[in-house]
Amino acid sequence: MAIAESRKTKTPDKKHLLIVFISALLVASGFIGWIKFKQEQDKKIQQAQMFLTQLCQTSFAADTNVLDSSQKVNQAAKLLQSIPNLPGFAYQQIQSELTNFSSCIKTAQVTENFFTAKKLSEKALGVDENTIISLQSWQAIYSDLAKAIASLKNIPPDVNIYAKAQQELKQYQIKLGGLNQRIEKEQIAITAFNSSEALNREVDKINQNQPDLDSLGEAESKIKNAIQVLETIPPGTTVSERSKNLLSTYQQKLADIKYKIANLKLESFVNNSYNFATAVDTKMEYQEYSAQLNKLKSKFNEIIQQSPAIKNHDSVKALSKALNCYNDAQIIWRYCHEGNCSTSISAGFLELRRVLWLPSSFAIKGVPLTQKYQVPVNSNIFRKKYIRLNDTLINIWKQAEKHIKEAQVQI
Repeated sequence: MAIAESRKTKTPDKKHLLIVFISALLVASGFIGWIKFKQEQDKKIQQAQMFLTQLCQTSFAADTNVLDSSQKVNQAAKLLQSIPNLPGFAYQQIQSELTNFSSCIKTAQVTENFFTAKKLSEKALGVDENTIISLQSWQAIYSDLAKAIASLKNIPPDVNIYAKAQQELKQYQIKLGGLNQRIEKEQIAITAFNSSEALNREVDKINQNQPDLDSLGEAESKIKNAIQVLETIPPGTTVSERSKNLLSTYQQKLADIKYKIANLKLESFVNNSYNFATAVDTKMEYQEYSAQLNKLKSKFNEIIQQSPAIKNHDSVKALSKALNCYNDAQIIWRYCHEGNCSTSISAGFLELRRVLWLPSSFAIKGVPLTQKYQVPVNSNIFRKKYIRLNDTLINIWKQAEKHIKEAQVQI
């Protein structure tokens, strides 16, 4: 029995003592923290009350430093509004003070909003149509001005700053519309610039290999579109100067493509010209000769117009000489076809077959045929000199064929 009683009155072990000690420390630290927290809150309350009392007793909106005063009032109001509804904090008294100063607080909030709006609008009012900045910068300025407008719209009519806010609001709204147009202009310019570069890359891809006539036609169409797009870019945008530099590059690229197209067409034209040269003879009808020659001349002019630079090509010079020869033959042949040439009888030649003759003095552009094409001259029974039409045509065609062969070598 004595042993049992001694066990009941045994001293608590160390573990239990440690738990009790820690619990006591936690309670003590919590209490100290609470006291410290309350002291800090009391200090904030006193400071806030002081600001409200000092600033709201006078019309701070009339001060030159009105923004600083309104900010202090707002800070004081936020301090009071942050005080929790807990015992020992005079919560009801704080709410009463906030109610008493509500008009002053409202004026302070509105005033701060007004000056915030003015600050947000500074960059917008400092730019105009001629300002060149990035699209992102324009969008940021637009966003700030939109926020400024929203702030001014929230200013109620029962505050003394309302009239001034309305004046600013009208100015900002007009400016916002101008900014929107400027942003659209910049966006259109950038889109056009990027589109032209994309078309140019497609052209370069086509030109990487040895493009045929169809591929070159596609490249020509694309680079023309790229040039047209660049020409739509208005001045005063971030890509305006770059577009001017690219424009000259694209125009040169277009000229190069046209030259390649003209050169390929020229190869085909030389072959067609040679076929014509080998087919033409005195047995051909004048109408057929004229029709085929006119087609050749039209095709040749089309090639030259496609790329004026190709005029300097040696093959073009040779072909031009050949066509001039064929054209001279056409002039002479037409002269006789219209009945202006002499027959053997009328010319005074003793020939049974029908032969057409021209006077030996016949000249084209002041140059006699006998001199230009070394046509043989014949004299009639009266010793009057004539040249035979067929001999003249054959000599002209031989000289034309010689020029075409020169063109084949040069191509």
